[in-house]
Amino acid sequence: MVTTTDSDPVQYEIFPSRMLDPSSAQEILNRLEQIEGVTRVLVQGPKLPLTVPYGPGKGAPVDHTAREVIRVGDQVMELQVKVGRIRLESEHDVMEEIRALCEELFPFPFELKEGLFLRRKATVTDYAKYGPDELVEDKSIYGMTDPSMTPSSKICESCTDTRE
Repeated sequence: MVTTTDSDPVQYEIFPSRMLDPSSAQEILNRLEQIEGVTRVLVQGPKLPLTVPYGPGKGAPVDHTAREVIRVGDQVMELQVKVGRIRLESEHDVMEEIRALCEELFPFPFELKEGLFLRRKATVTDYAKYGPDELVEDKSIYGMTDPSMTPSSKICESCTDTRE
């Protein structure tokens, strides 16, 4: 076990050998949310830009099929990345439950690791966004946002769920 004390949360990284499409990402995120003790989940992958960032088509809109609105639990959000890794934190050891879930959902190989993947202390970016450590009530937000994000783009509040 990688944790430093018995009271520290356990962190895992799921690294599928393929990028997940929005429906697969939604399915695994919903199933991970149902596991008892999971407190934080972070998805990582290449950004899906709204406009062409450079080149002759700079500024032209990009209609990427993977940029969809998904529902995770009762939260509706727009995927802004193509899901390549999923990092999560749990209050206790749930590695076998996660492994069984991944084996059920993924028809391709994946890696499941235990380690320290999510920040526990404020970074410079966290300090700039949220202020001094003593002013932050919910310290679980540390390391969970993209440093280049504007505060208004953290959660897609105006998204409408097209799935039912």
